[in-house]
Amino acid sequence: MHYHVCKFSKDVKRSYYVPIPRDDPDGYVEGVMRAIQDANIDIVIPMHEEIFYLAEAAQTHPELRSKLLAPPFPTLITLHNKWEFSKFLVKHGVGTPRSSLCRSYDDIVKLDRDVEWAIKPVYGRASTNVFHLPLPTREETDVSEENHYIAQEWTPGQRFCTYSVLLNGHVAALSVYPVQETIDGSSCVYFKSIEKPEITEYVDKLAEALPGVSGQIALDLVESERDGQLVAIECNPRATSGIHLYSRTTRLALVLTSHVPIDKPWTDPPQDHVKAPIHVKRKLAPGMLMWKHSGADKHWKTTLREYVNHMKRLVATRDVIWSWKDLTPSLMQPFLLTSYYEICRQKKLKLPTMFQHDLAWEPKGEHLQRIRRMFEERDRGSVLSQLEIGPLAL
Repeated sequence: MHYHVCKFSKDVKRSYYVPIPRDDPDGYVEGVMRAIQDANIDIVIPMHEEIFYLAEAAQTHPELRSKLLAPPFPTLITLHNKWEFSKFLVKHGVGTPRSSLCRSYDDIVKLDRDVEWAIKPVYGRASTNVFHLPLPTREETDVSEENHYIAQEWTPGQRFCTYSVLLNGHVAALSVYPVQETIDGSSCVYFKSIEKPEITEYVDKLAEALPGVSGQIALDLVESERDGQLVAIECNPRATSGIHLYSRTTRLALVLTSHVPIDKPWTDPPQDHVKAPIHVKRKLAPGMLMWKHSGADKHWKTTLREYVNHMKRLVATRDVIWSWKDLTPSLMQPFLLTSYYEICRQKKLKLPTMFQHDLAWEPKGEHLQRIRRMFEERDRGSVLSQLEIGPLAL
């Protein structure tokens, strides 16, 4: 991608063009290191799945390790792999749905049909290859020994997303927003900051299970409509859209840059629970403009009410890019969107997939086997080796 929104900002001093990590992981890491040395960069804050390429390389690269805001690689993968994350939550008594590992389609067939399941790849992202009802056919899913899936008991209720920064195992920053407007049923395009003590308690309990860890942790949570308990259905150990709620303040920037280099010893406690301003609203305008009616069985009054609420949010909410002091990024949106669709045409990808495609981390072959051996060595002799996990709630 030669053009990106930051390229047109007067506040961005320099951009670097590096190899695509999905195609050339070593070249990508070398490109990042050249940028670090050329621009004398103090801290690297990953935005998406490039974090996995960088964290894996940082295991044997002290300079990168000292500048990379990310958990150690084994911890990072434990949080990212949906099955391993589920096991981790069970081990530490943090709320998670009942789950089962599926290594083949036969494992899907054997699932308890009296239970409502959600099925997705353990290394999936957004809503890619997620099945709810009905269960997928053999042709619809690519589950295999090479590509494990997780089956999670479906938890109806209100969904929330969190974005947090952990420093030395403490929650230094935390933003929370309910899922209200999405582009594909999963990717949020509207964000309203709220404060919910139960979620703060949940994130604190997770942080207690990660002593000494620094990095960005984002959770997808559901507050069950049955009993009001919170369960985490997914963890993204990287930046997510919750960072938008800190815009036009220095709160998050001060937290992220408060301990540089990353690996220097801690002498003072980190900042504590720096919140995004409550009730702040932000939107992704292009995504909001893609709103469409969903749910053919809804009454027309329900659809009309949803549309009116959508239009209120669209008109009254500040876009995440808009700034009177830096107009060019917003004015270039039509050009950028056109270039994105051209990339979609060339690569035969849908727009949401295109944004993630070059950065997606999907271990295969011997690389995947090394990752699995890492987990096996950690779990050897552990009672957590069973495949069925019972529900726990905070």
